[in-house]
Amino acid sequence: MDELRMFKQFIHAAEQVWTQIATSPRGKPVYTVNGVDFTPLPERYNSKRKISRIFRRYWGRQLSETLIRNLNLRLVKGKLCIPYGEIPVFPTNVQTLQLKLNQPNQKVVSAVLVGGNRKVRVEYRFVRVGATAPYMIMKRSGKEYDRRYRPPAATNTNAKAKAKAKPPAKPLVNSTAAPKSKSKSKSKSNGRQKLLKTP
Repeated sequence: MDELRMFKQFIHAAEQVWTQIATSPRGKPVYTVNGVDFTPLPERYNSKRKISRIFRRYWGRQLSETLIRNLNLRLVKGKLCIPYGEIPVFPTNVQTLQLKLNQPNQKVVSAVLVGGNRKVRVEYRFVRVGATAPYMIMKRSGKEYDRRYRPPAATNTNAKAKAKAKPPAKPLVNSTAAPKSKSKSKSKSNGRQKLLKTP
């Protein structure tokens, strides 16, 4: 029970940290860039390194980078800013918790989160590098349904896949070039035969 209580508190804190940073600016928007209002982050969040350190208390490297990207940070006049606007209430309160995998340095936990008139079931994979090291969340399900954990746009990945698919067209060029080389060799051999026949 103590371990489950620890994971419950950990998940609650981990799920809240993005919103804490996104709602940390106070006051009115300061800068407008291309029609979008931005407001500077306070000193404790005024660099990506500081923000990354906070996320890495709970999340693995890949998830931390995703969370930072989805803050939509922008450097305006030397200040790290975030888009100004209301942040929706995300499900962060753990209603129920179930341990699905129990290994010494790896746990899989299924949790039901509630908040903002929503209820979602999320599965977390906790990993630590040693018995005395802290756990970190390395995987989280339901990322595509939550703007905080949303992966990059699929259009970029499709474009990359198409770009990778282009090289196989090269053999067609070689196949058309092959008959030309044969015709040249025939003309050369015919020319040699004629030279041999001449006295």
